[in-house]
Amino acid sequence: MNRKKYILWGATGQAKVLADIIHSAGGIISKIFDNNRIASPLNNVEIGYGISDFESWLTTVKDINAYSAIAAIGGERGFDRFEFYQLFCNKGLAVPSIFHQTAFVSQSAKLGENVQILANAFVGVEVVIGHASIINSNASVDHECILGIGTHIAPAATLCGCVTVGDFSMLGAGSTVLPRINIGSNVIIGAGSVVTKDIPNNVIAYGNPAKIIRRREIVR
Repeated sequence: MNRKKYILWGATGQAKVLADIIHSAGGIISKIFDNNRIASPLNNVEIGYGISDFESWLTTVKDINAYSAIAAIGGERGFDRFEFYQLFCNKGLAVPSIFHQTAFVSQSAKLGENVQILANAFVGVEVVIGHASIINSNASVDHECILGIGTHIAPAATLCGCVTVGDFSMLGAGSTVLPRINIGSNVIIGAGSVVTKDIPNNVIAYGNPAKIIRRREIVR
C-alpha cells in the first residue's frame, strides 16, 4: 500500500475487513461510499451515498494524489468491483492492492491493481491475478494459476497448480479445484465443491464432484 488516506466503496462487512488491514499498515479511512442508505460501518468515518455524493466529495479534495481507493465489495460481485476500480482510475485516485500482514505472496506472482489478499492467504509461484480480485482468508492459490479480473477465491478455497479461472468468477468457501482445470468466466462454484473437470462460462456448479446446476446470467 502507498498513499495513507483511503476511501472505500461499500459499507458492509468487507469494509471492516479492509479497514483493519489499512489501519494495521498505518493508513486511515477518510470516507466511505455506498449506493444504499445504510449507516457507516466504521466509527467516526462519514459515509456518502451514490455517485452524486462521490462527485461532490471530489470537488472538496485539494490533493487527489494523497488518496487511494478500493471497492469493499465481496461475494460474487466481481463486475461491480471492477467497475469501481475503473471509476477510481478515471478520477485520478491510486488503486493499490491490499495485503494482510499474515498473507504469503510469492515474489514471482504477478498481481493486478486493487487486489485484496486477506489473512493467511497463500499465493504461489508464478501466479497471475487480475485487477479487482479477492483472495480471501485462508485461501490457497498454488503455482502457475491464472485468475482473471474481478475473481473471488472465498475463504479456505484451494486452487491446485496450473488452474485457470475466468473473469468475474467466484469459488465458494472451502471448495477445491484439482490441477490443470479451466474454469470459465462468470462462474460460481458452490461452497465445499470439488472441481474435477473443466467448467464452461456462465454457469453455477457445485457438489463433489462439481456438476453444472444451471446457467448464470451474463454480466454486463
